[in-house]
This record gives sequence, structure tokens and C-alpha cells, in this order.
Amino acid sequence: MKILLLTPRIPYPLRDGGAIAMNQTIEGLIEAGCEVHLLAMNTARHWVDPQSLPPVYQQLKGLETVFVNNSINPLSAFLNLFTDKSYNISRFEQKEFTQQLKALLQKHVFDVVFFESIYTSPYLKIVKEYGSVQCVCRVHNIEHQIWQHLANNEKSFLKKKYLHLLTSRLKQYELDILQRFDALLPISMKEFGFLEQLNPGKCLYLPFGVESDKTLPEVRCEKKSCYHIGSMDWAPNVEGVEWFLQEVWQPIKQTLPDITFYVAGKNMPANLMSKRDAQIEVVGEVEDFVHFSLSKNILIVPLRSGAGVRIKILEAMAMGKTIISTSMALEGIAAIHEKHVMIADTPEDFQACIHRCFQDEEFATHLGENAREFVLLNFNRQRIYHHLLQQLKNLLRI
Repeated sequence: MKILLLTPRIPYPLRDGGAIAMNQTIEGLIEAGCEVHLLAMNTARHWVDPQSLPPVYQQLKGLETVFVNNSINPLSAFLNLFTDKSYNISRFEQKEFTQQLKALLQKHVFDVVFFESIYTSPYLKIVKEYGSVQCVCRVHNIEHQIWQHLANNEKSFLKKKYLHLLTSRLKQYELDILQRFDALLPISMKEFGFLEQLNPGKCLYLPFGVESDKTLPEVRCEKKSCYHIGSMDWAPNVEGVEWFLQEVWQPIKQTLPDITFYVAGKNMPANLMSKRDAQIEVVGEVEDFVHFSLSKNILIVPLRSGAGVRIKILEAMAMGKTIISTSMALEGIAAIHEKHVMIADTPEDFQACIHRCFQDEEFATHLGENAREFVLLNFNRQRIYHHLLQQLKNLLRI
């Protein structure tokens, strides 16, 4: 199968869930025997030197990158208020990307064009103009739902009004564009149910998968530690960590004075950097997610808004980590409380779970072992992509 993959950023380095998920699409399709061409936006927010890309990119049949300035500009955001367009989407529309896409479609005949997220969907109309190529969208999140949660949780009146406006426009765009694809590939079963109603009979479940034979490095684990890691330019992560520090960690510091909470992730906001103290270590961006995670004990995921599947949770489960998470962060992962993970949605629940895991080391270790077995059974990458291609051939009659 000859595939053109469109991505809203170069999915490297592998330091956040979005990059990891998109990189896996590349690896999974190549491993399944597809001829994969990649056209990637090299954005201002996530700019990458193409010369630094890992060996898997050399297995691509073609690689093109186009610089896209998708930075949030206060003036353009203000002027957007006087239009009916979604500002979230319009930041990814670029004339140079359009020209490069047309050149590829004129030069090659593709069976399928993979659109990674709706942020590449402005180019759907262009692809549709070139023959019978099938267009599928990998749906990482129902984007307007994330923004709806953020708007509902916002306390500032003016910011709440603005977030509701962004949400309304994004929702209108998203519900329309997702009906125009030949197939939708949701990353979780929650998204599958929503999308199946929107575009009946055109949804194929494509979860994130883990490598069953991946060898983990030997890293010394700091037992008296817990950590959060995630992209800190994603508003739900910031919201969750701020809530956790205020509502959960302040009381915990009094009862577990020898435990350190590490906060890691790129683009760490200044207000979180200022939270450093004897029991809070804000480390910012880390070079190696795996090494960092293995060096810490318990993963904390206090997500209170958002959608999709938390890639970092699945990767942590594959490492055998003990995980304490909100039920929202686990949506799409059918893990069982006190068997595979600990689920906490209130400050009191989080405090109780943290105390139990640190005071009963055998129980915490058993959770991690069960989590690893669970994820290797239900999220095997090789099996997932082999099954996907069979489903695509049947659905799209390739």
C-alpha cells in the first residue's frame, strides 16, 4: 500500500504524547510493509532540524518538510474575532505547504493519504481533487471537547468567554470536516463511539501500541519520588499540575516529608517554575523520557480536562510503573483500579492512593507488574498495524 502521511509537526524528538503517537504511525506502517511518504509541517512551536532525525526516517520513500509559523499571535488572534473561522485551525494553513502537497500528488499516485489530526484537515479539499485517493484521519482527540473542558473550568470571566468562542468555532469546524473523510481512525474507544455516530461505518479503532520486545535500560530508581511528565504548552497538563500542587501536594508534604514530586516537560510556564521547594523539583524538558521515568517511582496523572488516550500512561505501563491517575486521564484504557492502576478524582482520593503506594511497596510493585502485562496484551503494536491494514483494504476496497 502506497501512503502519504501528513503531519502538523515533525514527530521528533519523542518527548510528548503527540510526537510519540505520530512517530508510531510512521514505524507501524513501515513495519507492516507500506511504502510511506511523509509531508510534515516544521512549525515555529516545534521546529526540528531535519538532519537530526533518527534512522527510521531513512526508511521513508520520501520526506518533505515545510516551515509553518503557527505561533499564537495576539494581533491575528484579535483580528480573528471578526471572522467566523476557527483560530485553532487557521494557524496551520500555509500556502507553501499547499504547493508542496500539490507537487507530491502530481508526482505520485497514492492509495491512501493519512491526515494526522484535524490540524492537517484544511488540506483535505486539495487531496480530494487528485483522483480516487482515499483520505483517512487519525483522530488523537475530539479537540472541541478539550477546549470545552478548559472553558468550563476557567474562573476568569473574560477568558472564559473567549474560550467558549474558540470552542464553538472549533466544534462547528470539527463536526463538519470529520464527516468528509473516507475513514476515521480514533485512538480510543471513547472517540470511536462519538465518531461512529458522526460518520457511521467509517471508523476503525487504531490505538497506540507498545513494543512487546523492547529492552529497557538499567536505571537506578529513586524510591521516595513521584513524578508528572507531559508537554507543558498543552493547557490541560498545566491545569492538572496546578490543581495537584495546590489541592493534593500541600497536605501530602506534611504527612510524607521525605517524598519529592518531580514535574517535567517542555515549555514549562514561569508560574510552575516558581513552585520549586524542598519537595517540589521542576526539571523542565528532559532529553530521554524513558530514562527519566525509570529513574522515578510513581507516575502522577492529575488530568482534569482533555480527551483521547494518554500515550505516556501506556508507555509507563509498559515499563511496569506504578500509576496514580484521574479517571479522565484513563479514558480509552480499560485498566482496573487497584489491579493495574490507582484511580483518584478528588484531593482526598489522591492523598489516600499516594499514602498507600508509598507505605505498601509490595502492593505498588504488584500494580506495576499487572500494568505491564495488561498493556502488552491489549496494545501490541505489531498486531495493531497488521489488523489496521486488513481493515483499511476491506473498508476502502484497495
